[in-house]
Amino acid sequence: MTAAEPKGLLAGGAVARWPLPAFDEGEVQGEAPAALRQGTLRLGLLSNANSGRNRRQLDRLEALAQRYPHVTHLPTGHGGEVREALAEFARREIDVLAINGGDGTVARVLGELLEHEPFSRRLPLALLSGGTANMTAGRLGVRGSLTRAARRLFDWSAGRHRGACEMLSRPILRVRFADGRDNAYGMFVGAGAVIQGTEYAHRKLHARGLRDNAGLAIAVARTLWGLSRGDCRFKRPVRLCLSLDGHAVLEEASASILLVSSLPRLFCGVRPFWGEGAGAVRTTVIGGDAEYLLRRLPRLLAGRPGTSLCAAEGFYSYTGHRLSLRLDGELNLDGELHRVRRCHGPVTVERGGDFTFLRL
Repeated sequence: MTAAEPKGLLAGGAVARWPLPAFDEGEVQGEAPAALRQGTLRLGLLSNANSGRNRRQLDRLEALAQRYPHVTHLPTGHGGEVREALAEFARREIDVLAINGGDGTVARVLGELLEHEPFSRRLPLALLSGGTANMTAGRLGVRGSLTRAARRLFDWSAGRHRGACEMLSRPILRVRFADGRDNAYGMFVGAGAVIQGTEYAHRKLHARGLRDNAGLAIAVARTLWGLSRGDCRFKRPVRLCLSLDGHAVLEEASASILLVSSLPRLFCGVRPFWGEGAGAVRTTVIGGDAEYLLRRLPRLLAGRPGTSLCAAEGFYSYTGHRLSLRLDGELNLDGELHRVRRCHGPVTVERGGDFTFLRL
């Protein structure tokens, strides 16, 4: 891992995303879902051996996978092994790729697929909840505990209960850094109080075993309460500049919260985006001087601005194809923290590609 890479990539102590995307169930424009042939499908299962739940259950999962001849299970321990595993799956000509890990693992593998294209076609994906934070798999993956979900997936790929599967096409964001580090991928980018909320969840909640929905709900509520009361542990506005599709929309603005996503819904069905226009990049900024946040929260979370959520009151929302961002601080990309400096140039966020997820 180089100094430019984010901390904790594929590490066991994953940092919680805030807010974690809860993927919208509506149609998303993109590639048509991949067609699956009848009969047994060759399944490649990539497991992050360092992810939270995998550290306890990987041996049991491996024993289960060995009962299914059409399943190839490859555990990985670091980023380089991910690329090697994908190349091995390509040699075996698998039909479906399963990813077993947390949210950071999923984002890393999707980035590898987009950057290096190890397969001749875009494979359908199945997600298993093997990490510390598993919101992506929780909404788009195979339901149930890790081993139960794996058994259901292995049986399905063997041709059983084939009609029980939904196929959901969803976009992923590509984040380009001007300082030369590798592109990063994910479905949510946040800054400002998002970082403080992430730190609070990691410090106060994960140590007590509060993860996934329960821990996230507490972290979000505590962060919003801290912002509304001007608590300096949460209200630390950042200065930023935003351009959308080549046009400046915010110049040297103070922001308490920056939210960017390729999806209209975030955690618990929240819709904090109301900007009109085409494109996959949705952006909302809550200004550092925005007041009466709790009073305006229902409209903010529902994406219904009315007259109170407007630029004059410090609330901004945009939709476009390419976002250019300058700030000094940290960005949260699906739980991975990336430190950026405006002197290095802008960070660009755009649609990186679309994937088909198998929902079982």
